[in-house]
Amino acid sequence: MHCSTRMLGHFLCLINLICALIGVLLIWYGAWLLGSIAEQPLDHGENLAAVLCILLGIVVVLASIYGTVSVGMESKTMLISYAVLLVLLLIIQLIMFSISYAASRDALPDALKEGFEDLWNPQHTGNSTLNAYEEWLHCCGRNSAEDYFLLDKELPQNCCVEHDCTRVMNLYLEGCELKFKEYISKKTSNFNSISWILIITEFVGSVLACYLVDSIRNHRDRVRFYS
Repeated sequence: MHCSTRMLGHFLCLINLICALIGVLLIWYGAWLLGSIAEQPLDHGENLAAVLCILLGIVVVLASIYGTVSVGMESKTMLISYAVLLVLLLIIQLIMFSISYAASRDALPDALKEGFEDLWNPQHTGNSTLNAYEEWLHCCGRNSAEDYFLLDKELPQNCCVEHDCTRVMNLYLEGCELKFKEYISKKTSNFNSISWILIITEFVGSVLACYLVDSIRNHRDRVRFYS
């Protein structure tokens, strides 16, 4: 029984190590996300998402340390609280994953939607909002540069490489709706992958913690019985 307890402890320490490494990865991802915000004209909630990732990563690292200490002390109370903490973290990450998944599939920022509406309004001239996205994402119109030709509107310089529209080859062919969705999908796919690995690891860790508590209790009962 004692051998089984030690084996479970070793496995749980390994899980803690994996969780700690993933937590550090989350902190790095949040820092990278903060750094990338400077390259875009508008905030799309990435600032908040980056801060949440960093905070979550810190909590995961601290929880892993706490779990390792709990294993070393063979404290049933600490192990139970550690298992509960892992379950809470798991629930929080499922919520964050759901929000991230929804954002990658459906959401367009209100500013970009407004820019598209202004584009299709024949009486509206100039479109600073859409032009900012065209400049940033290297795109043109909603679906393609053809939107401007169909609406008989002047093609903005933001639709061309280095603002040079004298050459056809300089024209950005892709529309801003598709380019923005690709941008969000690229940003969220990394977080989603990290989240799923961490969710599975935390689930395994919580189960092992419960088994370890039971093993410690049984071992101590046997020691008292034969003493």
